[in-house]
Amino acid sequence: MKKLLLATLVLSSFVGVMNLVAEEKKDNKQIQVKPKQKVKNIYGDFDGYILATGKGATVLIDKNGKIVWSFKAGNNHDVWMLDNGNVLFADGSVKEVNPKTNKVVWRYTPKYTKGGGAFACQRLKNGNTVVGENGTGKVTEVDPKGNVVMSFGVKPYKKGSHHNMRMVRKTADGTYLVAMTKNKIYREYDAKGNVLWEKKVDGPLAFSIVKLPNGNYLTGQVTGIVEYDKKGKVVWSYDPKKDTPEVKVGMICGINAMPNGNVAFGIYKIVQDQKNGAALMEITRDKKVVWRYIDTKYRPGAMMSLEVLDNKKKPVSKLR
Repeated sequence: MKKLLLATLVLSSFVGVMNLVAEEKKDNKQIQVKPKQKVKNIYGDFDGYILATGKGATVLIDKNGKIVWSFKAGNNHDVWMLDNGNVLFADGSVKEVNPKTNKVVWRYTPKYTKGGGAFACQRLKNGNTVVGENGTGKVTEVDPKGNVVMSFGVKPYKKGSHHNMRMVRKTADGTYLVAMTKNKIYREYDAKGNVLWEKKVDGPLAFSIVKLPNGNYLTGQVTGIVEYDKKGKVVWSYDPKKDTPEVKVGMICGINAMPNGNVAFGIYKIVQDQKNGAALMEITRDKKVVWRYIDTKYRPGAMMSLEVLDNKKKPVSKLR
């Protein structure tokens, strides 16, 4: 009798253990969660970061297209990564932000802001900042304390217009480049406001301009990118509809000229298509797509300016 009872107990224990194992397997199966898929919003060959304007913010994007930092902004047109790790941008006023604290550590606001205030900015090696004051059509240079040390006006302009100018840059030669938006004129000025070079274009808007090491001028014209020599002759151009029809490109705005000749650019009126759209993009000189960024979940309507950074968050090129 005792043996029978003992056998029954052993059998019951065995069955109980087996049932417990079965339940554990069942439970484990129920709670299994598939690993999250990595963010993939950059398509092509890219291994760094992108600092860009977009959707009422300044954003830092990693190599997979994930936004790893953002700061609220207004109608943001221009952005720079500074040598000290801070970010400079122009959204009507010019602000310098410390990304570690998200505190504004420097600011300059034009006295006249109708039409958008300041849409262009550039920090110089001496600590001064170049500002494109769109509302008054002025190119201004201010010191670290915000004092104006140089200023001249461009003509023609309409006070308070939204489209007097966009990108303004000081060159290594000490001259100033201005994209006079609605007037469709690119100019190079000296510090007294004298015109040294001028090119009137046929495109809808003159948005951005940089001076290349060879002395040529690379311009972003909404419908494409055009390089001119010193005589104003076209030596290279890119038309997205003809040259990269596989990508749906909106309006080309800010440009970033790479050391290897490639050109990265920001886009306005972004086509929200994950498969074929682009908000930011880089092309080679033979007009091949290097990479494109698009995030239809983020859905920025415009990302007008960008700066390509390396994997240590340092600018690849300051020609932008």
